[in-house]
Amino acid sequence: MDVDKQMREAVRSASEESVEEVRFTKEMELRIRGAIAKNKHKNRNRIFVAGSLAACLAVTAVGMHQQGWFPQLPSGKNVTNAIATTATKTNNKEANQNSVMVSAEEAVLPLKKVIPALSKMTIRVDRTSYGFSALTLLEGDTARANVVYDTQTGQIESFTIDGDRGEQKEEKLPSAKTAEKAASAFLQAFLGEESKTYQLVETQIYTDEHMVKGPWMSVNYQRIENGQPVPFDVLSVGIDEREQVAFFGRLNKSEQAFFTKLTDAMPDLSPSLLLLDKEKNHDGMSFILGKTNKEGHQVSLVITGNGQALEYYRLLSKDEKEAASQKRADGAKALEQERQFLNKLLGADSENYRLLDANHPGLYLRYYNGMPVLSDEISIETTDSGHLEYFSKELESFETSQYPDVSTAVSEEVAIKELSEHMKLRYVQNPRIQPQSKQGDMWQPILEYTPAVSFMQRGREDGQEWYIDATNGKMVYGTGDNGLAYDQLNTKEAHPIESPKEYVKVRSKDEAKALLQAEFGIQVDDSTYRESNRDGRKEYVWNDKNDKYIGVEVLAETGSVVGLGTPRSDTAVTVKREQAEEAALAFLPKYVDPGIKEVQLAKVIQPDEANPVSSGEWEFRYLMSKDGIPVQDRGQKAAYSVTVDPSSGKVTKFENYRETHELVELPASDEIVSKDKAVEAYLRVMPLKLVYLRRDVDGQKLAQPKLAYVPWSDEKLAFKYITLDAVTGKIITK
Repeated sequence: MDVDKQMREAVRSASEESVEEVRFTKEMELRIRGAIAKNKHKNRNRIFVAGSLAACLAVTAVGMHQQGWFPQLPSGKNVTNAIATTATKTNNKEANQNSVMVSAEEAVLPLKKVIPALSKMTIRVDRTSYGFSALTLLEGDTARANVVYDTQTGQIESFTIDGDRGEQKEEKLPSAKTAEKAASAFLQAFLGEESKTYQLVETQIYTDEHMVKGPWMSVNYQRIENGQPVPFDVLSVGIDEREQVAFFGRLNKSEQAFFTKLTDAMPDLSPSLLLLDKEKNHDGMSFILGKTNKEGHQVSLVITGNGQALEYYRLLSKDEKEAASQKRADGAKALEQERQFLNKLLGADSENYRLLDANHPGLYLRYYNGMPVLSDEISIETTDSGHLEYFSKELESFETSQYPDVSTAVSEEVAIKELSEHMKLRYVQNPRIQPQSKQGDMWQPILEYTPAVSFMQRGREDGQEWYIDATNGKMVYGTGDNGLAYDQLNTKEAHPIESPKEYVKVRSKDEAKALLQAEFGIQVDDSTYRESNRDGRKEYVWNDKNDKYIGVEVLAETGSVVGLGTPRSDTAVTVKREQAEEAALAFLPKYVDPGIKEVQLAKVIQPDEANPVSSGEWEFRYLMSKDGIPVQDRGQKAAYSVTVDPSSGKVTKFENYRETHELVELPASDEIVSKDKAVEAYLRVMPLKLVYLRRDVDGQKLAQPKLAYVPWSDEKLAFKYITLDAVTGKIITK
């Protein structure tokens, strides 16, 4: 299996398909599911743009790198440095400045004494922030346990042991009585006299909702003082099928106080809930509280630091029947309930959040000085019966003194002039919206004016794909969906090519072998072979002795070749861009769709680029083009990609990303409205608005808020697709 290729394909396709079923770390799962929940509620697709996806990948990139999922970076660089955010660096710096810290070895020592199997394991410190450190215990190179401890007190907050249990069934677990006996023995040895202050409450089978942890017998305890339970002072011990400890977790004093304070605003977060799971995430802790029996319910939470703020909350359904009964509130009722919850959760600060889209409840944006603060938002959902079902809040905030004065911004006239200079033409063969009429199942192609070829224009959004920097009046572009960087490159050169009269065809394993031999001079007789079929494409795949991908991809119905590839020769990087690009353009005409007459460069990935979808080689992606105007299918992605070995200068891969592989007749570009009139029409529905930015166009946190002009429709057009027909000069929305 070519892991590199599989990973890159997964990343690319994830921007077009739902990633809800993808399994990641708990932290990454929470962030993705939270974003998907907002997406479902608002019909939004921002989670799938490259910047958002890259941010999600950053959460697990270090682990992937350790497993060999990323190519080796140049000397002096590593994946951690390449993707670490300013916030994480700040948190780690803050933690490292503490004068007295309990070492990882000291913290884990009591655990090793109680659980002898841990004594031979080595410790890896993964991250430290807000006074907590997350550790991985290793047996050789294999992770066996995860531990979180308080760096000031040394208290173990949670640990989970991975015993490679494989698929376990509930009937293999010990009885409740046996589990309770094992848990009690552990607590007595681990907590000593303190264990006597806790009373057994309930024993239940626990498995997290994504079947990553467990199943285990969750033995739950409550602290009792003066004959009364202490609110949220709970702990649990998970006992596996071997009657051994698989999990331990407890709520500390700060967390107890924080959850107690939340109960007024969130009745479902009651002190009667038990702790089922706890682990450290990027800058705080994530929890599962609740009960697994029929009478109980569960909630999932993420808090920042040691109980500083609530970042994420979700009311979990135990089964489909319960989920169906939790009908989501809508309309005026939803708006009223949301505002009530926000008032309770945020107090006076709730007045600084305004509904982003008046047509739909659930998404609120912060305002400061009467101006939107983009990406500082709250997503909230309530049920028809009045329960808070979902809450998510961006927590990285700035001091008010850090916000620049509005008087420092360039005038709107300057910003409009910059917009006019960057307005350009684009063909879309199968647009998302209908410009004139519908013919069968295909939309009419359109020639449009757009400020950004790499993105589909949508009405008022909470993020930015391009903006005009209000400090200098200059346009700034982000990387588009699927890594499209046409606007960033700012190159309008069209490369004429002579496409083949018909596709190269491969209809069998032997024909695939022959093509690989003819194209790359490579023999595959000694390699492992397999075939795969998906989404109307068939692959003939070999894996060499190093498990590297060699293969040919075709359209299953016709045998037309839409992809082929072979490994690079070695890891050296000696070929310059000019030489590599020349090789790519010379190779491209062999395999493009028949009828293509020109292409334009849409993205360049360099060999040393810290990019999750990079193979470590030169990669050039191209758009189709007509009369010097870029041409796209429905999706915002390149049509073709050519990869060049940076050590030999030879092409190693070609990929055809197009979905239809058909060419349609495009509107003529000689009779269109002027650019000035197009800008006027655009500004009537998408006027520029001065806002504060907290993140740049690629989703990275800024050192301090920035003033910028962004397109900002009225509420009625929020999130709707908007295009400007260059032939008629009319705005079309959907």
